[in-house]
Amino acid sequence: MNTSLFVLNLVAAVALLVVTLLTGKRRQKLLHIRVAVVTVVVLGLAIVQADMYGHGFRFVDWELKVHLVFAIGCLLSLPPVIYSGYRLRRQSRWRKPHVRSVTLFVTLAVLAVLTACYMFLHAEPLPETV
Repeated sequence: MNTSLFVLNLVAAVALLVVTLLTGKRRQKLLHIRVAVVTVVVLGLAIVQADMYGHGFRFVDWELKVHLVFAIGCLLSLPPVIYSGYRLRRQSRWRKPHVRSVTLFVTLAVLAVLTACYMFLHAEPLPETV
């Protein structure tokens, strides 16, 4: 896996997440929904690339486990974000649940990225096989 491509996709996912948050905060509904969909797709691609890239390294076991708690938690927190956002389109009383679920999702995403960076600092590259 190409390191530059992996980093570029990760940066794109983070940038799109920021744009998604900003358009949501500004209540630009149509743009927010469109950017959110693209963000989820790019985030999915970044996760697949991270998994492929990570197979070239040996990680400290406990660091990987901590990272996976945040990464899996982040993925599991996404359906409530989508559901509450869908409901918010029609009923403003869903704003608080949506904001709370987004806050949880973003917190777990940031922790997943930070723990991944920390993990890679201590990782050992595996020898390449031809």
